[in-house]
Amino acid sequence: MTAPLHGCRVLDLGIITAGAATAALLADLGAEVIKVESPSYRDPFRGWAGGPVLEPGGMPPLFRATNRNKAAVSVDLKHKDGRAAFLRLVARSDVVVENFRRGVMARLGLDYAALRQANPDIILASVSSQGETGPDAGYVSFGSTLEAVGGMAFLTGYADDTPAISGRDVNYPDQVAAIFSAGMIATAWRARRNGAPGCHLDLSQRELTSFLCGEAFVAAADLPRSGNAQAPHILQDCLRARDGAWVAITVDAGDLAALGTLTGARDAAPEEALTRWVGERDAATAVDALTRAGIAAAPALDGTGVLDHRDRLWGDALARADDGELLKGFPFQLGESPLSIRRDAPRVGANTSEILARVGGYTADEIAALAASGAIELGESVP
Repeated sequence: MTAPLHGCRVLDLGIITAGAATAALLADLGAEVIKVESPSYRDPFRGWAGGPVLEPGGMPPLFRATNRNKAAVSVDLKHKDGRAAFLRLVARSDVVVENFRRGVMARLGLDYAALRQANPDIILASVSSQGETGPDAGYVSFGSTLEAVGGMAFLTGYADDTPAISGRDVNYPDQVAAIFSAGMIATAWRARRNGAPGCHLDLSQRELTSFLCGEAFVAAADLPRSGNAQAPHILQDCLRARDGAWVAITVDAGDLAALGTLTGARDAAPEEALTRWVGERDAATAVDALTRAGIAAAPALDGTGVLDHRDRLWGDALARADDGELLKGFPFQLGESPLSIRRDAPRVGANTSEILARVGGYTADEIAALAASGAIELGESVP
């Protein structure tokens, strides 16, 4: 079966997670995605700190995950000939994805008006922290600040503690923005194929973060911070087992009889008895006994634990590249045209010459001249 986005060509200016992961999902769904970097500016994920020590020329797992299934060109958008080359690609493409700071596209002469002049049907997807408009649109932000101002950090914190953020290695707003943004782009592209015009999609991570926890504030604007506790549950918490592992448990009123049978305590406040009971057992034994009794319980798995439960707790969340390395996989799967990692993330400018010739219509001599002027880069040996 033909992939859902077969025939869609995407120019990916995205960096880090929000933009690059959006384009990666489009590539997973069958779009031809061309990652566009500059001779003077790389996607920061190419040199991201942390993770395994790489062999010379190796690419960090985070970059490989957010750039799999893509081709790559290196074009200097600040060079007049580089900008002209990019606009030539725009004329023969369907979508441009970007997540620069607001104002960067305009300073490059590549705002929506300029892109439309090159291609009236182009879809520009701007995945930004705070949206295209408003008093905060131009401010610097990170996942931590988005979670804070969106209300999420408040909800996940404890009553007497500081707000809790997901941190750089999760960066929740970026992760969910990529999924929602890819869905909006796919919708706009399908609509355009049915006669709708091109459009500028304004995708705000802060707006999305507030949306995802909005029902909690609608229900109670002065919602108290409760940590793991969550009414109407009698108890909801993580308790430490004898082997040092943590067990997440939720107890409802209807569970008290079964819980009393397990722990020997039959009062309406089971925290102390349950904490002691879990602490006397290994996590796996405690979880097995609780679930057999009909009480919701699960181990709080670390990375090794998650990997050990492949094909039981998850199937496509992670995927293997050709070299066997595990990478982030797919948030959903298609039965008739399964998502897969068909090609590894590209080196810088790996396909510059081929893309400019096939898509841009440049001759070999013209490409050589662009390279000599510094407007483009014809690949390199290290990321």
